[in-house]
Amino acid sequence: MSSSKQQAIMAAAIALFAQRGLAGTTMESVANKAKVSKRTLYKYYSSKEQLFDGVVDLLLERIRPLQDNPFCLVTPVNEQLQKLADVALKLTQDKDYLTLSRIIMIESLRSKKRAGMLEERFKHCEEGISQWFDEAHAAGALVNTSADIAAAVFLGGLKKLAFWEQLIKWQQPADKEKLEQLVELTSRMF
Repeated sequence: MSSSKQQAIMAAAIALFAQRGLAGTTMESVANKAKVSKRTLYKYYSSKEQLFDGVVDLLLERIRPLQDNPFCLVTPVNEQLQKLADVALKLTQDKDYLTLSRIIMIESLRSKKRAGMLEERFKHCEEGISQWFDEAHAAGALVNTSADIAAAVFLGGLKKLAFWEQLIKWQQPADKEKLEQLVELTSRMF
């Protein structure tokens, strides 16, 4: 973000979207909470939908580190899986990430059209992890296991232990021991 005003606008939008949802938030309420004029708000965002897209962009930016984790033939599989798990865990320990995720989830449930648009924007988020499993399979590191099944088991375990419980049930992050067990179990599968 380029300016303190723009950052204030985004912080206000996130707080209001989390509290009131997209439908219950007005551009005027965002301007008031951000302590900027409506003219300044419209300078950066021409509509509430564009402002919401800015919130989505913030979430996508936080997810980006999951994209850059290529398989390495000389590094043990369990070390690489631990690195992938650590990257994912950093996200789930970030309160802003969880707030943004809740906003996106709620807005997806409210509108089929918005859900479709969000699906289009988020469909590549897990490709980095899936690509790692594809590369591991191609290198012969996955014994008798297809890449898509291995990725589903690993991602499913991570999401269960470290994402959904916090997102929906507002629970504390999973402890490191449970996550280490997931990595160890997944590593043994191969």
